[in-house]
Amino acid sequence: MKPLSSKIQIILTDAYSFFTQHFFQIAALCLPFLFATTLFDFILGVQFRATPMALLAPLAFNLLIYPVYTAALIQLMARRARQEQPKNGDLVMAAIQQWAPLFALKAIMVFLIGVGISFLILPGIWLGVRLAFAEFYLVLFGMKPREALVKSFTDTKNHFVMILILMAATYVPILVLGLTADQLIQLISSNDFFRIIVNAVWSLIGLFVNVVLFRTFMEVLSEKTAEGVLP
Repeated sequence: MKPLSSKIQIILTDAYSFFTQHFFQIAALCLPFLFATTLFDFILGVQFRATPMALLAPLAFNLLIYPVYTAALIQLMARRARQEQPKNGDLVMAAIQQWAPLFALKAIMVFLIGVGISFLILPGIWLGVRLAFAEFYLVLFGMKPREALVKSFTDTKNHFVMILILMAATYVPILVLGLTADQLIQLISSNDFFRIIVNAVWSLIGLFVNVVLFRTFMEVLSEKTAEGVLP
């Protein structure tokens, strides 16, 4: 059994290698959707400024787009792990076929984590960690949303600390640097389109968290396989 620190180092190293080696394919696959999301976030925020819809409308639009590029990215990572050379068009078409269940899953996760965060934040973080594998089970194993949630909840139980550390080590710095960059852009430029482009690119960089979680998922699966426990 590898020590926790060694696992974390291997996962981060492997995820970084994958992300950098396949960055241009990931960008070509996901950036158009991320740009559309960022653009409409800005438009809807301006349209419904100073109303609750300024938050709700972008969230709803994000939920509509999110399943496409997320499922496509998961399929890309899985196929690359099998030494395949998938085309982006095939990945997007496969993702569209899984749009409905992944949309339902994400909506449920957003609701549960949002409720958890409303209770002093910590329950939301706990739920975020315990549900970290749900999307992978749905996309790769064809599980229904409820089944994927339960499976993730079960399989993250003994790996909570590792997943929490990995999420904190990647998501928090990316979030802080992204917010800082956005503030700097607002100070040095009044060009909204430039700000939208930078935010879309930063969202692309944020997909590194997904790559880290997928590598963590594969680590847990390999351990279960070694123990003779199939997903």
